[in-house]
Amino acid sequence: MDTPRLRALLVDDEELARENLRMMLADGCPEVNVVGTADGPNVALRSINELDPDLLFLDIRMPSGTEGLDLLEAMPDARFMVIFVTAFKDYAVQAFHSNAVDYVLKPIDPDELRAAVDKALRRWELMRNTHAEGQRYRDDLNEAVRTIKQHGASPRLAVDHAKGFKLFEPHTIIHLEADGNCTLLHFTDGSRYLDTRTLKVYEDMLDPLQFLRVHRSHLINVEQLREYLRDDGHWAVMKDGARVPIARERVQAFVEAMRG
Repeated sequence: MDTPRLRALLVDDEELARENLRMMLADGCPEVNVVGTADGPNVALRSINELDPDLLFLDIRMPSGTEGLDLLEAMPDARFMVIFVTAFKDYAVQAFHSNAVDYVLKPIDPDELRAAVDKALRRWELMRNTHAEGQRYRDDLNEAVRTIKQHGASPRLAVDHAKGFKLFEPHTIIHLEADGNCTLLHFTDGSRYLDTRTLKVYEDMLDPLQFLRVHRSHLINVEQLREYLRDDGHWAVMKDGARVPIARERVQAFVEAMRG
């Protein structure tokens, strides 16, 4: 039997994320034919009606934290399958597991993407051959969406380490600094963790009202700011005593943000 070719729609508010996923699918998943992209739920809804895709790759945080889920809630009987794309190892991932719904974590690993597509292909075959399987999938998907929304839209993040990963809530970060292509996170309990994700990835993930880019190498939690100093440069002094440099070109935006 020939392997089915799935017609996919990519839904993510970040253009670079959409293009990166498109290239990864082209390189490693030839069974997926990307028929369109959308930068939010409104465009996605129109595209779904026009293109009738078999599969959605859906970022659930665009950018409010629930827009991707709102889209699915508006289409409880849709025939397409969904592979969620998320940067968060939190209750959402637990909901995906418990309801057998597929997902990949950002930054996307090619092997994980391949595995998710393989699962989608197998399930698509079952759904094509058995009406009950299609209804079972829709029930699983709708239950996962309900579970995630019931827990709210303030997920925990995760940093991998040698023996597993550390889960934490964003408000426990004091500041973040670039370390090459990695990011060093400083926490309120005094711990520090090095993550392989870049500072730009964290800037995109975190709430821009709470986390401010003050330097090309530094991102601060404004709730942890204690003082601003002009002392042979410009500095954000954090509650743990750390002095974080503020780039000259970002000083005005920083001061305006802090003074409201």
